Amino acid sequence: MDHGLRGLESAREADWVRGFAQRKGLPLEVLKVREDMLRGKRGIQAAARNIRYQWMESLLNQGKGFWGATAHILEDQIETLLYRLVRSPSPKLWEGIPYRRGRWLRPLLYCHREEIISYLRSRQEGYLLDSSNYTPKYFRNQMRWWSLPPLYQINPSLAESWVARWKLYRLQWKRLWACYSRWMSRWLSPTPYGEIGRGPAAKDALYVVAKIRWRLTDAAAHRLWTLWKAKRSGAYISTGGRVFVRVPQGLQVGLQEYWMPLWPEWMLSEGGGTCFWGLWELKAGDQAPQPGERVLAWNKHLLHFPLRVRLWKRGDTMRPEGLEGHTKRLSDIWPEIGVYGFERKHAFVVEDAEGRIIGAAGYRVAAGMSPSSPETEIFYLRAVYGRISSASEQPSYPGAQST
Repeated sequence: MDHGLRGLESAREADWVRGFAQRKGLPLEVLKVREDMLRGKRGIQAAARNIRYQWMESLLNQGKGFWGATAHILEDQIETLLYRLVRSPSPKLWEGIPYRRGRWLRPLLYCHREEIISYLRSRQEGYLLDSSNYTPKYFRNQMRWWSLPPLYQINPSLAESWVARWKLYRLQWKRLWACYSRWMSRWLSPTPYGEIGRGPAAKDALYVVAKIRWRLTDAAAHRLWTLWKAKRSGAYISTGGRVFVRVPQGLQVGLQEYWMPLWPEWMLSEGGGTCFWGLWELKAGDQAPQPGERVLAWNKHLLHFPLRVRLWKRGDTMRPEGLEGHTKRLSDIWPEIGVYGFERKHAFVVEDAEGRIIGAAGYRVAAGMSPSSPETEIFYLRAVYGRISSASEQPSYPGAQST
């Protein structure tokens, strides 16, 4: 791959490689990169690396090879380990460069640069040196020429000792991650909006899950630990496309799009209907519920249709059955019945045609509106939380008309 960053030098290198391939009878593919392709927020080196691997992957996909091999050497491994130790906030500090990742192999990873050059000289083969490897412009070169030489003076066997530490780390991390994974599988449970962690969590375990599972930055992982440690129900942080909410049961984790739901209202006529409404499956009508189903049940003759199902909002109040006519704010009701975080965001109310709240999700109906006898004609609303419908089942939502 001719990056074109060193003018005539890189062009001469491309010609030299063409000549080498011709002499050895080897097939060769050359990609000439335009300068504008190397622009990006992460810098030229990261952009060039992405283009290299995309191009080489495309060659493999075209059937021009099954395995890909790169020429990383031992010095690349040492520089990568130093870079991660200095710059990376990841708990996997000693991860380094693996011998194999997918179908990519690094067969020279254990060889010193001097060993490879000596071998080429013994075979009377030529080689080229990239001048950009000797400029202090890049951070890796600064480590190579400024940081590592003093470390080699302290320990001439630095490379070998670090590689031994890296190999031991890989075994240790494999076992440690198995422990974290077992804990995570017990701690985390899936939910309609994401997942919830129930029970205690140690700092190291929460930090590793935050970094590896949710890919949070070091600063965000620290904020998450602060949130967890404070134990303040309802407190939350939003980062990385997710919202993390502290609740009495533990920690709710959900997608940002579910934190501020904008589900449209659902208008109910006397005939009832069925609707997949946000994270709810709602069924309304005269049909009696199955045993164990949680429902809102009204005396149908007391209802003023159409009824309106909407998300609750701060300031909503109702006169619930059983409170002797007293008014209660929904913001006080939700903690009483254990509704926090995402569940609270998705809680709904039912209003009659006169704008009165006559029922609240998972709670009860308004005073004086429940069926008074078995002979009373009843209107039911069954609500199942967490039934996300497929695109083919979901209504188009203008007014969320019943189906």
